[in-house]
Amino acid sequence: MIPAPSSRDQAHLLRLPNWLGDLILSIPAVRLYQSWLRDRAPLLVAGPASLAPLAPVLLPGLEYLSVPRWPLAFHSEIKKRNVASAVAFPNSLRVALEIFPAPYRAGFERNWRNPLLTETQPRRTSPYGFIHIADQYLGLLEDLGLPKGKKELPAPPPSLPKPAEAPTKRYLAVFPGAAYGPAKRWDPASFAAVIRDLVREHSLEPILMGGAGDGESCQAVAEAYGSDIRDLSGKTSTLDLAHWIAHASFVLCHDSGPMHLAAFLRRPGVAIFGSTEPAWTGPLGDTITVARHKVSCSPCFLKVCPLDRRCMTRLTPEEVLSACRHRLAPA
Repeated sequence: MIPAPSSRDQAHLLRLPNWLGDLILSIPAVRLYQSWLRDRAPLLVAGPASLAPLAPVLLPGLEYLSVPRWPLAFHSEIKKRNVASAVAFPNSLRVALEIFPAPYRAGFERNWRNPLLTETQPRRTSPYGFIHIADQYLGLLEDLGLPKGKKELPAPPPSLPKPAEAPTKRYLAVFPGAAYGPAKRWDPASFAAVIRDLVREHSLEPILMGGAGDGESCQAVAEAYGSDIRDLSGKTSTLDLAHWIAHASFVLCHDSGPMHLAAFLRRPGVAIFGSTEPAWTGPLGDTITVARHKVSCSPCFLKVCPLDRRCMTRLTPEEVLSACRHRLAPA
C-alpha cells in the first residue's frame, strides 16, 4: 500500500505516461492522488521533457519534473527531492529504473521488471469488454490503497491566449496524422471531402495541424483538397497546439493526442477510430464524437494493417460528415 505521508519533507511522485493522450487520461488519477494527500506531503509529477510546456495547462499547481533520456540520471533528482513514494503509470523497465532510489516503488505488474518495484498490481481487465485506460490508472491507485475515483477531467484553464497568427473568423482545426502508425490514418481524399462540406456549410476556415512527423499526412490532404489551405504541421510547439485548439470552433482528428487535448479543453469535434477501441482509449467528457465503421478485425491495435485497412476505407465521408453535422448543430 502507498505509505501515508508522515512528513512534509518527504515527497510523493507520480511518473506520468509518455504520450500526450495517455497523460491526459491519467489526470483524474493525478487529481485523486493530490486529493488523498491533502497537503500532508508535496506531490511531484514526472514525464518526458517534450510535454513539460503543457504541464501548467494540464496540471496547474503541480511541479513537473522532466525525465532525462538516461534513466539512471533521474536518480539524483529522486534523492534531492527526498521522494519517499513513487508510483509509475508506464509499465516499462526504463521507468522502473528511473524511480529505483525511492524507498516505495509501485506500478503495474510486468514479470521482467517486478523485482525493481516494491509493490505491483495487475492491470484491471474485464471479461465483458475493455477497461478504459483512465480507469486502469485510477484502479492502480485504488489497488494501492487510495479511495475509488472517477474518470472525470477537471475544469479546463479559464482562458488561453489566442495565437497571434490565428484567423479572425471561426476556424476548423484538422489533424490528419497519427503518430502511432498508418493503420490509424483515414484517407486524405476523405478528409478533403469532409473539409469542403464543413467549409461550405459553416463558413469555417480550415487549418491543417500536427507535429513534425505529420507533414506528409497534411500535405496529402492539402493536395486532395485542391484549394489553398493553411498547413501548420511541424510549426507549433505542444503549448502552441493547446492555444490553437482552445480557440478552434471545431476539431477533426484521429484517435490521438490532439483528440484528448481537445476533450480536455472542451472543444467540439469528431475523432475517427479504426484499429483502436473507443472503450479503451476514447476521449473523456462529451464534446468529442467518435466516428467509426466497425469491422470484424477491429480493434487490432496494429501500427500497420496487414490486410486492406478496411476499418478506415469503409468509413465514408458521409458517415464522418453526419457526425460533424450532429456535433455542430445548435443545442
